[in-house]
Amino acid sequence: MEGKAALILGGGGITGGMYELGVLSALDDFLVGGRKPTDFDIYVGISAGSLLAAFLANGVTVKEMCKAVLGDGGHRLLLRREDVYEFRFSPFLRAGWNFLRSIGPVLRYLRRQRQPVTFLNAIALFQQFLPAGFFSNSNLERYVARILSEDGRTNRFEELGGKLYIVATEIDTGERWIFGGGEAPEVPISKAIQASSAIPVFFEPVSIGDRFFVDGAAERVGHLDIPISAGARFLLMINPTVPIYNDRTVVCIPTVRGYCSSITETGFTAIAEQTFRINSRVKLELGVEIYRQRHPEAEILLIEPAPMESTLFLYGSMNFSERVQVLNYGYNSAAYYFTENFDKLKESFAAGGMEVSLDRIRTDRFLEFAARAKPRRRFTMNLLRK
Repeated sequence: MEGKAALILGGGGITGGMYELGVLSALDDFLVGGRKPTDFDIYVGISAGSLLAAFLANGVTVKEMCKAVLGDGGHRLLLRREDVYEFRFSPFLRAGWNFLRSIGPVLRYLRRQRQPVTFLNAIALFQQFLPAGFFSNSNLERYVARILSEDGRTNRFEELGGKLYIVATEIDTGERWIFGGGEAPEVPISKAIQASSAIPVFFEPVSIGDRFFVDGAAERVGHLDIPISAGARFLLMINPTVPIYNDRTVVCIPTVRGYCSSITETGFTAIAEQTFRINSRVKLELGVEIYRQRHPEAEILLIEPAPMESTLFLYGSMNFSERVQVLNYGYNSAAYYFTENFDKLKESFAAGGMEVSLDRIRTDRFLEFAARAKPRRRFTMNLLRK
């Protein structure tokens, strides 16, 4: 099978990015010949995955990124909370002022429309004065621009050796924009990452020119058509965003009172998280099936958590404190996948020009660092021991 090899990295916030980095570390150990994670022909980055994709396309190794997570606070790649987002008071102050000065117009509007002046009717109109998001992720753009300004790196799509595509969604039209694929060629990689990572509601939309952009996973999830159109015939996608199968005889989502709960009992944020994961996983499943039928010549591999593994769901999408735990979990997830499917994967990777081996794969590779960072309960896969 001739063709290029593509690596597609999905979204999932900070936690999803750490899961993907753990999988990439396992992939780095799994590949023993041909391409390494920095040697794929095509990279597609979606939301949190866009940061990892941009670093890999720039030659930043998986080991170097892992050192930033595991090492001390002085590592140049270390990503802190303040490097991703900040809370700005001005949008909320402006919203409060607009709310106060619009009380009269809102009441008059309701009377003109012959609607009763009730609390719910008023609130429905006041929604338009709410801020566009709780946080700004402009700090992320500055962080990426700083890293990609170093010697040997570039913040320009056209200067990369391989192909990098970063996907965002234009909020006013619902259209997908592919940065690096001919759309807005003047936009730097760092700005495209900021746009692709703007999780709706959590982050305010990102302004580029006269348009506003949100998360690249809002319009679709896999975006498999992008690498296939660019000539890829070996596609490896890492997807952290799967819904949890909360069968309480198998999985336990604990409450502070110590019992296993329904997702409904854990608050509206958990319900929103589960709903988003369900929608994302269904869209991805349909997309993968469609492109497997349309392009039987293409090998499409998908690495993702098992639905009964609660680790990513428990930690939430923007968790910084458990990064090493999630990194370890991602490695274990991929190690189990590689081991259980080795014969098939050996053939598939060979078709993509890559040689693989299980000799360097071992579970709990980062467990020592997780325990050193903080003695917390561990959620790992015990299905594989080497």
